[in-house]
Amino acid sequence: MDSGTPTRRRLLMLAAGGSISLTAGCINTPTSGQVVSEEPANYCLDQLDESVPEAEATALSIDGVERQPAEELLPKDEAGYACGPQDGMLCGNCTFYIDDKNGNAIGACAVVAGEVRSVDWCGLWAPRDGFGGANSE
Repeated sequence: MDSGTPTRRRLLMLAAGGSISLTAGCINTPTSGQVVSEEPANYCLDQLDESVPEAEATALSIDGVERQPAEELLPKDEAGYACGPQDGMLCGNCTFYIDDKNGNAIGACAVVAGEVRSVDWCGLWAPRDGFGGANSE
């Protein structure tokens, strides 16, 4: 009968150790699909100019929306501009996005002032015409 005790004891110790390891592995780790970034939340704003090239300033958005006059464009902070997408919404799939025209991979927006990256997002995001999106039914 004594021969079963070490096995049972060892099994209990392994089970307890495994539980602790699994719990420790869940602490401070990203959930599935979540990307851990070392960058501050608005790191990209330093990369963006407040003015846009003339080719983008006078261009239509990807859905044909005319860019607002400069004095009517919202500053990024008022628009809730954030570096990176949110729930599949990003400038590149927004009706207001004006594609890059000068080859620097940074575009503009019909309603937000300054340069805009296609991979970012703001609170004015609206789905492209005919494409649906996170806010469409």
